[in-house]
Amino acid sequence: MREFSLIYLNGIRKEVRGIEALLMLGDWLRKEVGLTGTKIVCAEGDCGACTVLRAFPQGKSNSIQFEAINSCITTVAQMDGSHLVTVEGIQNGDELSPVQKAMRECHGSQCGYCTPGFVMALTGALEKHQSLDAKTACNYLTGNLCRCTGYQPIIEAALSAKQSEDHSVSKRYLKKEATSELIQKQRDSVLIKNGFSTFFAPATLEEAVHFASENPGFKVIGAATDLGVQTNKGKPLPKNLLSLHLISELYEVRKENKRIMVGARVTLSQLRREVEKTNPEFARFLNLFASPQIKNAATLVGNIANASPIGDTLPFLLVSRGKVHAVSIEDGAVKRREISFPDLFLGYKKLALEPSEIITHVSFDETSQNQILKIYKVSQRKDLDISTVSGAFLLKTVSQGTGKKIEEARLAFGGVAATPVRLPEAEKALQGKVLDSKLIQEVSELIGKTIAPQTDLRGSKTYRKVLAMNLFKRYGREVLHG
Repeated sequence: MREFSLIYLNGIRKEVRGIEALLMLGDWLRKEVGLTGTKIVCAEGDCGACTVLRAFPQGKSNSIQFEAINSCITTVAQMDGSHLVTVEGIQNGDELSPVQKAMRECHGSQCGYCTPGFVMALTGALEKHQSLDAKTACNYLTGNLCRCTGYQPIIEAALSAKQSEDHSVSKRYLKKEATSELIQKQRDSVLIKNGFSTFFAPATLEEAVHFASENPGFKVIGAATDLGVQTNKGKPLPKNLLSLHLISELYEVRKENKRIMVGARVTLSQLRREVEKTNPEFARFLNLFASPQIKNAATLVGNIANASPIGDTLPFLLVSRGKVHAVSIEDGAVKRREISFPDLFLGYKKLALEPSEIITHVSFDETSQNQILKIYKVSQRKDLDISTVSGAFLLKTVSQGTGKKIEEARLAFGGVAATPVRLPEAEKALQGKVLDSKLIQEVSELIGKTIAPQTDLRGSKTYRKVLAMNLFKRYGREVLHG
């Protein structure tokens, strides 16, 4: 059992204990370590000024690569077992890195406050690509905001920067000895206390369920993309925090009988790569889910466990026959249970989980050749925003004459009720029919009569109802006309 979080920061070994371990990483870097290049602006994971690079040897394969994350909404304890690199660590001696040089030469900085975040995001991109085109650069910079310079000089800097052997972050910092120690230490559970909160990271699932049963009201801490924001706004951390980051089996994505099984520690970035062939529409949708910094840390299971009625992945999981796989302890042994998605949501922010249960996996169907799946999200901006209304529609069709007869229909929405919902009446109205413009209109009107959304800051109930109806109309036209 360890009482510290072990990390390598810019190549230097650090053991972080007690109060410091439960600080937000960005605050710790600035106030405790003195690395003030990392900036804190929004403290919500929205602006990217706090971007650092993280590499973590994960799963049974111990695969490892540097990826950009937001340091403002994650605790130091969650970084246990990681290599971290900040903007101070990318310069090689007196020589600026390729991205730093390009930003200077292309005048990509004005006030400079957001600049370290842009530099780190682009440095992470060059770890995967020797050079960048405009589209790739924009994709990697989705999570970075600039108020004064304007984006064109930054894009020009991204296009001119080229990776070099001397400045490869991986080659400089992923040393065999350090990585071997991090992997070895993953066998040891971690228990850290700061006087108010307890952070426990078990090495096995058995330890996890025992902790859950002995600490009522515990909170699983994954990426903390929501919990970190709440903490930065003044809400204290929960008394008992359970991290599953040392349990290797929870990093796996595997295929089982035409279903995809996703572990609780699988990030959205990893998931997108894994399902590009089995669920291409879901992979496409994940591109719009959030910034790279968020997707490199956030998990599918976390999006579910948050229980928000506007969780972006939930309509897809409803139409793809999703299930959560939970564990608890019973008579001293691990008890496993499956809960289908229609049975999972009991009310606003309320799931059908027992107080001591932990979600370990989520599973869902592959998308077959004769299924037409589309996922939609309406928000005030395209990327990095919370949904007003989201929808997922799946039709299984067969050709009949010049049309398409519907053998099966599944329709789901988020943002139109206290929970994400399937619409059985609308599905029944489609069943066995040949899809045409008249049927699309009729089902759209039925959707409007079935749902009863509420008004909030993101939209009125009338607006949400019209959005839901129009999303289905759009889907119907795309099915009819391609």
